[in-house]
Amino acid sequence: MTPTTGDDRPLTASELLVVAERLQRRLAAGLAVALADERTTVDQWRTLELVDRLDGPTMGRLAEASGLPNATVSRVVDALEDCATLFRLPDPGDRRRITVRLTDTGRDRLARLRHLVAAWDAAVAEELATSDAAPDAAHVRRAAGLPAAELPSW
Repeated sequence: MTPTTGDDRPLTASELLVVAERLQRRLAAGLAVALADERTTVDQWRTLELVDRLDGPTMGRLAEASGLPNATVSRVVDALEDCATLFRLPDPGDRRRITVRLTDTGRDRLARLRHLVAAWDAAVAEELATSDAAPDAAHVRRAAGLPAAELPSW
């Protein structure tokens, strides 16, 4: 499936960029509403997911995996640490490096968040199924330069 304009002309790269940015903002806003029940931001949810999946990443690895700037990751981790969902520890192999781990409270919170996200995913999928805007996942992955194995499964 090639994204097209209203006149069925394929989108240019610059048009696709604008569309992708608007889609990202729209999806993030919808997810933010879904996460509000747990007073959690999208960046906080993503960070909790990554800490769980990467099994105690360093702050640098967390920034790399999230695509967020180091300063943003630090602020997000600070906020999650303040509410006892994460904690930081020195890396056993190099005590100058800091790793991030989930607390039991963090695991419980992440489980609740996963239910909220799954419900939101289902609602978005239902909306897309009833429109002609359903994206071809394989094409979108290729366009983004992401093999299926690199996409988050949450």
